[in-house]
Amino acid sequence: MATTTRAVLRQRLSEAIGDYRSQTTTSEGTTTTLVDTTLKNLPGGGDSNHFEEWYALCTSGANEGTFRRISRYNVQTTTLVVESAFGSAVDTQVSYELHRYDPSHKHNSINRAIEELYPALHKRVRDETLVVDDLLSNSDFETFSGGFTGWTEVGSPTVSAETSLVMHGSQAAKMIGDSGAAGQLTQTVTPNVHEITNKSVTFKCWVYATEADTARIRLDWDGSDIDSSDYHTGSDQWELLSVTATVPSDATQIKAMLEVAASGTAYFDAGWLVAGPQYQYTIPTSIIGGPYYISQQYSETDPDGPYYQLPRNAVPTAGRRLRLEGIGLLSRPSSDSGTVELGEPRISTIVAYAARYFYRMLAGDSALEANDRWNAAVAMWSEEAARMTSAPGVRMPKPGAQQGRKVWHLEEDSDGRYIVFDRSRDTSMGDWAAQRANGAWS
Repeated sequence: MATTTRAVLRQRLSEAIGDYRSQTTTSEGTTTTLVDTTLKNLPGGGDSNHFEEWYALCTSGANEGTFRRISRYNVQTTTLVVESAFGSAVDTQVSYELHRYDPSHKHNSINRAIEELYPALHKRVRDETLVVDDLLSNSDFETFSGGFTGWTEVGSPTVSAETSLVMHGSQAAKMIGDSGAAGQLTQTVTPNVHEITNKSVTFKCWVYATEADTARIRLDWDGSDIDSSDYHTGSDQWELLSVTATVPSDATQIKAMLEVAASGTAYFDAGWLVAGPQYQYTIPTSIIGGPYYISQQYSETDPDGPYYQLPRNAVPTAGRRLRLEGIGLLSRPSSDSGTVELGEPRISTIVAYAARYFYRMLAGDSALEANDRWNAAVAMWSEEAARMTSAPGVRMPKPGAQQGRKVWHLEEDSDGRYIVFDRSRDTSMGDWAAQRANGAWS
C-alpha cells in the first residue's frame, strides 16, 4: 500500500502556494539562532530583517518537526533569530524549511482536505474485532494505555501489550505473575444474572505458555464459587483453553478471569464469553461507510483462516469471529513521519483541496482589502480540486455490497450504528454445520 508522510504533503502544498524553501545550517547556532551562509543567495536574503515573521521548521537533528517564528535576520552573520527557544541548540548541517505562513495552518489544511475528500478518497477497512455473542469488551486486547481497557489487574501482575507473539490481530496481552501471588486480568460482564441462572456460559481464550500449570482461564460467580479450565500444557505454542459451566442459582456476577501463576509468564489473545444469543452489535467507529460485506470465521481453531459469507436465511455461530468490510477516513497525520494511505496521483488531489482550504482560511482571517486576493485563490484552487477529483483513476470505488441474503441489516440511533441479525436462534437451522448439511449454502 502506498503511503505519503506529512512532511511530503507539507512540501507539496508549500510548493503549490509558492511558499517553500529547504535549507541547511552551515555553522553551529544556539537554542534561539540558526546560522546559514546560503541565506544570502535567496531572493531578499541580502536585506536586513528580510525573513522577519517567517517560520523556521527543523527537519533533522534534535529539534526535528519543531518550528519557531523568526523575530529578526542578521544579514552580516546570516543568522536567523527566533522568538522562542528550540528545545536544543541548532547544530550545523541541520536541514530546515523556511515558511512565510504558519506551518500549523498548512498541517490543519492538509487534514481538513483529507476529511473533505471522503468518500471520494477513503481507506478500505477490514475489521475482525467482533465475535458472535461475545459479552466481553476488548476481548482481543487491541486497546492498551497503561493497562488493557476493560480489564482489571488483580494480584499485582506485570501487564504489557505484546506485538510479536500474537494469535490474532496486532497485539496480545502479556502477563507476568508477582513472586508472591498469582496474577489476574478480570472483567465482569453485565447481563441480568438472575435471568440466565441454570443456563450455560462458555468462556474461551487463546493462551501461550512455555511451562505447564502456569496459565488458565476461569469463571467467578460470587467471589468464591469459581469454575476453571485446564492449565495450559506448557507446550510452547498457542492453545485454545475453554471453560463451560452452568450459572449457579445464587450467582451474583459473571466474571471472566485470566490467570498466571506466581512468577510465571503467559500470553492471552482472542478471547470471548457467551451467555446466550446477541442480535445487535455496535459497528466499530473506524467504519464510516458500510459495512458492505460481512463474513464469518469458518473455524474457531484458526482465527486467521478462511471467512465465508453466511448463507441466505442463516444465523451466525456463537464464538465465531465476524469480518466487516467497509470504508473509513484516511489517516490524518499528526507528525512529520505520520502517513496518509495514498500515493500519486491522489496526493495531488489532497494538495489541491488543502490549498483551497488554506486560502479560504486566509480570506476569513484577513482585512477586507486582502479578501479579493484570497477569494480569487480559493476560486482557482476550487476549480483545480474539482478537475483532479473527476480525473480517471482518482475517485476510489466502494466495496461491493451483499444483496438480499436476509441475514442482517444496519440500524442507527443517536448512540451509534449497529449490525442487527434478522433471525432467531431457536431454529433447527441455527447451527452452521447443520445449515451446510441441509443445503442452505447453495
